[in-house]
Amino acid sequence: MDPLAFPVLAGTVFTEAVKFLFDRASAVLDRRAGRVPVEEPESVVGRPSALQVRAGELTDSRVERISQAQGALQVYLSRPGLLQGDDEGLRDLLGQLRRDLEVVYGCALPFGDEHRPRPGAEVTQHADEVSGQQVGVRAQGMTAEGRARVVQTAKTITETGEQVGLHFDGTIG
Repeated sequence: MDPLAFPVLAGTVFTEAVKFLFDRASAVLDRRAGRVPVEEPESVVGRPSALQVRAGELTDSRVERISQAQGALQVYLSRPGLLQGDDEGLRDLLGQLRRDLEVVYGCALPFGDEHRPRPGAEVTQHADEVSGQQVGVRAQGMTAEGRARVVQTAKTITETGEQVGLHFDGTIG
């Protein structure tokens, strides 16, 4: 199974997942439109910590996809009989919406008993000699869900050499 595919869920769990994604899409769109301050965290029942929108991830194309998905889900929520867990088109729509929301929030949004790998980076580097830079990971920061593991070895690091495990100037997680 594609690790980014939306899981096959049934009954109330599926309905709750659709409502959860619809509500998150609405919250993101409200922040983008200025109805709610972007920096205001979003408390969500059942989540240990508030969700925080990363304003830089609200690109025009992503917001357009979220808006279209929200509109499509509104039909399903008004007519729950249409919600079928094995509807591949609906699962594709939910999967794309979830991926967009995960980028916007900077964290995973799993459903049911779904186990997804944590976002992050794993780097192993070995060099006989480092005379320039050997950098394991560059990132702006790391979310609570993110992880990084860097293993570096060098026999010799010259006077002009530098070995860096983590350098934060991009995003992890």
